[in-house]
Amino acid sequence: MKFDRILLPLDFSEYSEKSLEYALSLAETYGAKLTLLHAIVLHYEDVEEEAHLKQLEELIKLQEKNSYERLKLQNQKAGRRGVSVTTKVIRGVSAADAILEFIDDHPHDLVILGTHGRTGVERWLYGSVAEKVVRYSPIPVLTIHKSWDKPFMIQKVLAPVDFSEYSKKATEAALSLGRKFNARVTFLHVVEQTVHPAYYAATIDSLFIIDPHLLERSIRNLKEFTGGEAAGAEYVIKEGRAFKEIADFAEEQACDLILMSTRGLTGLEHLLIGSTTERVVRSATCPVLTVGREK
Repeated sequence: MKFDRILLPLDFSEYSEKSLEYALSLAETYGAKLTLLHAIVLHYEDVEEEAHLKQLEELIKLQEKNSYERLKLQNQKAGRRGVSVTTKVIRGVSAADAILEFIDDHPHDLVILGTHGRTGVERWLYGSVAEKVVRYSPIPVLTIHKSWDKPFMIQKVLAPVDFSEYSKKATEAALSLGRKFNARVTFLHVVEQTVHPAYYAATIDSLFIIDPHLLERSIRNLKEFTGGEAAGAEYVIKEGRAFKEIADFAEEQACDLILMSTRGLTGLEHLLIGSTTERVVRSATCPVLTVGREK
C-alpha cells in the first residue's frame, strides 16, 4: 500500500484542522503530494428569477474567493513542512457528492476526512459526509474522529476480519502498513452468533463455553485466512456485536489505526443491514482506514 497523491477535503472546522495535521505527517512519510479541497454546497432549488440567480452566482464567486484565501493559509503551513500542495475549490449539491465526483475526475490514492461524530436524531437529519464517502469511494478513505488528539504515529494496527472476500484486501493492506511503519498488526474476528435462551437457565452466556473448541478453530481459521502466521502479528477472537467489540478493543489496546474493508451496500440492503465499517467509523476514537474490494 503506497500513497503518492493524498486528497484532503476541508470544511474549515476544528475537526478538519486535526485532519490537516495528520495528512501533512502522512504526506511527509510517503513523500506524497497533497491536494487541499473545499466544496461549496449550492442551493438553487428556490431560486427562479434570473436576477436572483445572478445575485447567487456573485455570492458563490465571493465564497470561492474567500475559500481560496483560507486554503492559501493552509498551503503556507504545508510549505513549511516541505509538502507539495495543490488547492482546489469546487461546487456541488452536497459536499459528499462533490468530493466523490472530484475523486472520479482527479486520480488520488487516498482521501482523508475529519468526522463530526454525529449520532441519533442529529445524524438522521444531517447524515454524514464521511460515511457517504466511505461507502462509495473507489479509493481508500482515512477518517479521523473529532476526539482524536494524539500526534501522528502508526505503531499498533487493528485489522478486523469477517472471513468475507471483502476483508481479504484489508488484511493485505494491514500487513503492508505493518511493514512500512514496523507496526504491530492485530487481526481480530468477532463471533456474532448469539446463545440460545435455553442455555440461560444454566448461566451459560458464551458460545465458547458451549463449544470449547470454537476459539481454537477460529484462531486457526484466522491465521489461514490472513496468509499464515505473520511475524509480529497477533490473532484475537471476541464475541458480541462486531462494531462495538472492534471499537472497544481499539480503545483498550490504544491502537493507532483500524483498517477495514467496505462492502458498498446501497439502497434497501444498506437501510436494513447497515454497515459494520460505517458504525466503526462513527464510534471509534482512533483513525479508521477503509479499503474497498478490487474492481
